[in-house]
Amino acid sequence: MRRGFAGGGRPQRPYPRAPMAPSFPTLTLRGGPPVHPYVYSKRVMSADRSMRDGDVVRVLTREGKPCGFGFGHRGSQVAVRMLSYDPEVVPDEAWLRARLAAAEALRRDVLRLPEGTDAWRVVHAEGDGLSGLVVDRYARTAVVGLFSLGWFRRSEELARVLREVLDVDTVVLRADEKTERQEGFQAPAPPRVRPVRIRERDVAFEVDPAGGHKTGFFLDQRENRARLSALARGRSVFDGMTYTGGFALAAALGGARTVRGMDLDEEAVAQAQRNLALNRLPAGTTVRFDHGDVFDALRAYIAGPEAERPEVLVVDPAKWARDRAGLGAALAKYRDLNRLALEAVRPGGLVLTCSCSGLVSEEAYLGVVREAALDVRREVRMLSVTGAAADHPVAGAFPEGRYLKAVFLAVGAPGSGPGRSPGAGAPPAWEGRRGRRRRGDAAEPGHEDGAGPPDGGGTDDA
Repeated sequence: MRRGFAGGGRPQRPYPRAPMAPSFPTLTLRGGPPVHPYVYSKRVMSADRSMRDGDVVRVLTREGKPCGFGFGHRGSQVAVRMLSYDPEVVPDEAWLRARLAAAEALRRDVLRLPEGTDAWRVVHAEGDGLSGLVVDRYARTAVVGLFSLGWFRRSEELARVLREVLDVDTVVLRADEKTERQEGFQAPAPPRVRPVRIRERDVAFEVDPAGGHKTGFFLDQRENRARLSALARGRSVFDGMTYTGGFALAAALGGARTVRGMDLDEEAVAQAQRNLALNRLPAGTTVRFDHGDVFDALRAYIAGPEAERPEVLVVDPAKWARDRAGLGAALAKYRDLNRLALEAVRPGGLVLTCSCSGLVSEEAYLGVVREAALDVRREVRMLSVTGAAADHPVAGAFPEGRYLKAVFLAVGAPGSGPGRSPGAGAPPAWEGRRGRRRRGDAAEPGHEDGAGPPDGGGTDDA
């Protein structure tokens, strides 16, 4: 017996095929084979009544021709997360082991990440053909982000295979509340584990695998931290939304003259202080971390003497666009933040402005930066527009997986750029405090940190 998703119906002209084992519930599409990792519910004609949410299902075309496998979910807008597009390749344990081994080999053998770090993203959801799954390595600890009921149901198998394939001692399983609510499961709280010390080039960090935001650290900014480190040498730096000091410490170890990091999360600031203590600073470099609101700090720089303004300024906020309903408000907040950053940096200085909101396209974010420059009449030159590090690959079939925007800007003096005509009206601005930093359950790539419904659930990210 079959039960339809939206009206139902039986497949026409069943495609003749030999029986295949093992047996899987089948789900029949309204048209041809999927070309995207997400099969939305409106594309589903019918599904076996025996199918449970989170089951691996055999996907059939309208004609009944097998076209792959995925995790089925009746209650989700994403009815199937595709795992295999080959009807002969079953996503069993052997398949999982091969996928994980290929993902790790890309990082080790192709990207050669161990030459510079012992922390990287092993699995980036759709980017590695494992929709709804994120795995980050921190030395000999693997932290797993579960963004699908299917992966939650296979979590014991997943942890066992990860230990074997990655040769790690500890596997920590995590899921955010939004995913649990959308997918219909509740993961047990991860057990407390000791902080893990990692290295990134010459910088040491301590990561909390069970309690930090996302999986404990923002691995996606690794290459941008390296670039900023080189640009910061001999300059004064302000790292807004510093979290545990990533950009701040990269700048300090790169030879910045003075570095100030700030975050509204007291626990993050405390961890940044501990990370500072792990590192030996170059002679003449000073670093301090403050608990405070970055918006207030930027306004204070603008109101103060020009000589006290930073020469390099970083703003890397939380995921502000969490769903389409909040997209307009998020763009206004980004515009206000960028306006303040462009005014607060010393003339001739550098700004690195970032957005990890997958719902905000690169085009839209660059538009926000241009509008902010018009608001303050500052000339800006875009030196580079980058994204997540290479261990966060983007699948050709999933271009929305490119979620992180990082824009390096050279900023001119006040009045150096074009502006608005008198009476054009003030730009929309977001005023007020943004609350405790929660970049943590950020997009799945394309929506944070990989693999959720189009209105922003899922990884980040992740």
